[in-house]
Amino acid sequence: MKRKSYLLITMVLAATLLLTGCASNSASSEDPLADGVLTAGTNDMYLPLEFRDENNELVGFDIDLGEALAEELGVEMKWVPTAWDGIFNGLNANQYDIVLSGTSITEDRLKGFNMTDPYLANGIVIVSRTDAAQAKTPKDLAGKTVGVQIETTADYAAEALKTQEGVEYTVSKFDAMLDAFAALEGKQIDNIMTDISVAQFYTTLKPEVYAVSSDVLSNEPIGITVRKADTAFNEQLNTALDALREKGKLTEISMKWFGEDVTQNIDTNLKVIE
Repeated sequence: MKRKSYLLITMVLAATLLLTGCASNSASSEDPLADGVLTAGTNDMYLPLEFRDENNELVGFDIDLGEALAEELGVEMKWVPTAWDGIFNGLNANQYDIVLSGTSITEDRLKGFNMTDPYLANGIVIVSRTDAAQAKTPKDLAGKTVGVQIETTADYAAEALKTQEGVEYTVSKFDAMLDAFAALEGKQIDNIMTDISVAQFYTTLKPEVYAVSSDVLSNEPIGITVRKADTAFNEQLNTALDALREKGKLTEISMKWFGEDVTQNIDTNLKVIE
């Protein structure tokens, strides 16, 4: 009798713990903002979207956007600087609620994650040094060394274009675009493939060194990434983004960082090179 009672109690406790665990996971999935904090993973070396200033403070377009988004949602903002090549694994591991880090919307990413409506127009371009031959098309990269940030859509595009265009060049992969542009200036590489927003920032910073030499090769607007299960949360973020757009906040942030508004009338027809 005692043995049966013990087994029954053990089974009830186990079931209670299981249900408690499930409820906890469900609550986390349904309402990531329940703790009053919006936590974002970001790669803090992607100028001008997210980077460190001379005081080691996080600044950039996405940083301003995140702060405005948190205010609109009525929560605090917390940033988790993360290496780009592990940023999506960190999201799935619940290390943060969103990835807000200049992330291009692609069909491949949409298979594993939810992404908000785009908040920034974007596409890949080729950057050349002003004192060298200008690479206007991928074929002009023949025999050259092309710098990219590892695991970005520019990385994938640079590899894919070799086959698609029937051209051979070397792809040099960097952990950060800051390093890639330093290598281009130092003539360690010949060209760069990167997002147009990044390219324009560097060419504006040093117009005597860098030039955007190609047309925009792709169309991959930028959105916020959330876990696949967080559908309701994704819609909540979309509502907040719409509110910021209507209030003119997105335009204000865009003018601050790009000198033009690239947050309106965004082409949502994806054209990703892969």
